[in-house]
Amino acid sequence: MEDSSLNTFLAILTGVVLMVIMAVFIITIVVIHRQRQIKNRHKIQILKADYENTILNAEKEIREQTLHHVSQELHDNIGQLLSLTKLVLNNPDGSGLGEGRKLINQVIREVRGLSKSINRDYIRELAFEHFLKEELARIEKTGYCTTAFEQSGDPVDMLEGDKKLVLIRMVQECLNNAIKHASPSLISIKLSLDENELVLVIADDGIGFDTSQTSNGLGIKNLKSRIQAIEGRVEVNSVPDAGTEIRIMLERGKLAHDGKQNEDLIGR
Repeated sequence: MEDSSLNTFLAILTGVVLMVIMAVFIITIVVIHRQRQIKNRHKIQILKADYENTILNAEKEIREQTLHHVSQELHDNIGQLLSLTKLVLNNPDGSGLGEGRKLINQVIREVRGLSKSINRDYIRELAFEHFLKEELARIEKTGYCTTAFEQSGDPVDMLEGDKKLVLIRMVQECLNNAIKHASPSLISIKLSLDENELVLVIADDGIGFDTSQTSNGLGIKNLKSRIQAIEGRVEVNSVPDAGTEIRIMLERGKLAHDGKQNEDLIGR
C-alpha cells in the first residue's frame, strides 16, 4: 500500500517537474522572441534614420547645386541675352524689333526652364533618363568635353522619388568629380534596366587614379554610404591614365518602396 502511494507521489512529482520545465521553456522562448523583436525594431529605426538623413542631405545638395546652376545661367546666359536684346531694341531705325521679340521669347523660355529646375516637385517628377541627358548636355554646352548617353532595356519609370533623389545626387557627384579631377575628353553614361536590376555606369577617359590609395577618400565614402541607404551597390574601377568607371546597381524589386521587408524583419 505504501509502495503504491509512493509511486503515485513520484508520478505526480515527475508530472509537476515536467510541467515546470515546459513552462520555463515556453517562457524562455517567448522572452527571446520579444528581445529579438525589440532588437529588430531598433535596427529598423536606425536604418530609417540613416535613410531619412541621406534623403535630406541629397535634397539639400541638389538644391545647392541647382542654385549654383541658376546663378551661372542668370549671369552667363540670360544676362547676355538681355544685354543683346537691349542693343537690338536700341537700334534707332527700328529694324531690330523682330529680332528683339525673338530674343525676348528666348529669355522667357530660359526663365521658365530655370523656374522648373528650382521646383522640388519638378525634380521628383522628372524622368530619370531626361535628367541624365540634361546633365550631359549642360557639360557639353560649356565646351569642357564631349559626352555620350546610351540606354537599353526597359524604361526607368517605377523609380521611387526618394531613391531617384539619391541617384540624382550620386550622378551629380560623379560628374563633378570627373570635371574637377579627371581632365577627360569624354564623359559617358550608360543606363540599363532588365528583369533583375538597374545598372548605371558613369565613365570618363581622364587621368584615372589608383583605387587602392584612394579607397578611403571622402568621395568614394559618400557614394558607398548613399547607395547603402537605398539598398544598392556601387563599384569604382579606375586605372592611372586609363580613365574611371563607376557602376551603380539597384535590384529591380527595390526601385520602388516596399514596406514588407520591415514587417518581415519585425516578425522574425
